[in-house]
Amino acid sequence: MEDFECSGLYLLAVDEPVSVEDALKQSCWKEAMDAELKSIRENSTWSLSDLPKEHRAIGLKLVFKVKRDAAGKIVKHKARLVAKGYAQKQGVDYDEVFAPVARLETVIIFLALAAYGDWQVHHMDVKSAFQNGDLQEQVYVHQPPSFADVTQPGKVLKLNKALYGLKQTPRPWNARLDLELRNMGFQRSIVEHAVYKRGTCDSLLLVGVYVDDLIIYGPNSKMIAIFKDQMQKVFSMSDLGLFNYYLGMEVNQVGDQITLCQKAYAAKIVEMCNMTKCNLVDTPMEERLKLTTAKVGTELDVTRYRSIVGSLRYLVNTRPDIAYDVGIASRFLQAPAKEHWSVVKRILRYLAGTLDYGCKF
Repeated sequence: MEDFECSGLYLLAVDEPVSVEDALKQSCWKEAMDAELKSIRENSTWSLSDLPKEHRAIGLKLVFKVKRDAAGKIVKHKARLVAKGYAQKQGVDYDEVFAPVARLETVIIFLALAAYGDWQVHHMDVKSAFQNGDLQEQVYVHQPPSFADVTQPGKVLKLNKALYGLKQTPRPWNARLDLELRNMGFQRSIVEHAVYKRGTCDSLLLVGVYVDDLIIYGPNSKMIAIFKDQMQKVFSMSDLGLFNYYLGMEVNQVGDQITLCQKAYAAKIVEMCNMTKCNLVDTPMEERLKLTTAKVGTELDVTRYRSIVGSLRYLVNTRPDIAYDVGIASRFLQAPAKEHWSVVKRILRYLAGTLDYGCKF
């Protein structure tokens, strides 16, 4: 089915090198690698060691990623030294891996409360967050490619702090963050373990945690500034100011209003399906439409159908107007047919004409 053929080329970041050799040819990526290794050394992440007989060393690799803003503009080049965690075995190299994060629904509810109370919402990011967690297990890794100690090539690195890629990495980082927030007087929510509270009334401060992102709410801007200063004394932090972009959501705080939109994300979905110049419709679904699970018409690529519907399901976070229709399309993920793709296509035609829609609190 020709109009179903979706191009995945937008997923390929042409600005990202595929090897260390390619990265070293560009000053921006070389600076990113130097910054990563400097952070690792300053944090005493590892120490040279001989590999014990009962242990095995895990490989390392450098991963390159560009960080973009809501408009797709490159704002930062990031290089991450990542452990090949897929080689680890549970019970040998790690035990528990769980680390809580604030649910997106919680973040949206907090934004609604902030708008109601005319609060400001701020955003902070922890630099190389996972390297702040102390490892409980003994983990050894090979020396990083292109940056090995030439005087001691036979040695390995014993990790004192966690590295990205390790199975257990999120857990020690979360434990460290939890400890520091408690030391600052915060209490963790018994319902949402990634939400913390300190103070009451005018001194109230709420913090939502999503891995290395902190979303900070409160009626008192002075208390927010004090908290930011406290955090920057403990961790290497980036103060991102007012909350404006998060997990593909564009946030705009103007006066006593907060708006949420996923315009760029919705545009990517439409573009991915080659429907940027499609005929627009006023509603996301035809009236009194009846669908069956019977295989009617040409069968579709199941993986692509699921991918598109999954993308639409994430868009529902700020687009409740398509929630019912996406729910209908989700019923046929097992064996989608031509009539089911017609439903998805109608939603996409509606989205193409309503990219600016979102939620306003």
